[in-house]
Amino acid sequence: MRIWRLSILALLLATMVGCDGQKKDRDAAAPPAPARQAAPATPSQTAAQPTELVSLAWRPSNSNQNLQAFDLEVSGLDVLAVCHVPPGWTINATGAGEGVTELKGQATVGAAFVSLDDMQDIAGLFLVRARPNETFAVKGGLTTGTYDGDQTEVRATPALLRREAADRCPPPKG
Repeated sequence: MRIWRLSILALLLATMVGCDGQKKDRDAAAPPAPARQAAPATPSQTAAQPTELVSLAWRPSNSNQNLQAFDLEVSGLDVLAVCHVPPGWTINATGAGEGVTELKGQATVGAAFVSLDDMQDIAGLFLVRARPNETFAVKGGLTTGTYDGDQTEVRATPALLRREAADRCPPPKG
């Protein structure tokens, strides 16, 4: 290797080391970025809202009546989880966290209709948290019927949903 190339390499290395040291010195001399001030917590933020289990409080009027579907629009609470789905049903919860949540469920076959003997299937369906400073409301309805084929629409009211304090979804029924 020619001697002049070694000189250039040594000069480049010295320059790089010098530049690196200057950058560290410059970073050390720079004032620290100002810390972001957090907004003061409101009382509703400091005490987290408790969670609750929501069940359908509907009861058949006689042993021939059953629950076939529900289509509800709920405001004033956020659905955190669908805890379980009754056998032979589909349940969808959409819009959670947006202030209004749609809860839709239906039996996929007639044998899955919820009758008087199966009321535990509609207990503890959803884990929810109330929204601070919002009123709980529910719109929509339930589709009920008989095994003879008659169907009836039941208008939803807040009394249709039973709420009880709970930390989490209940364990699966086995």
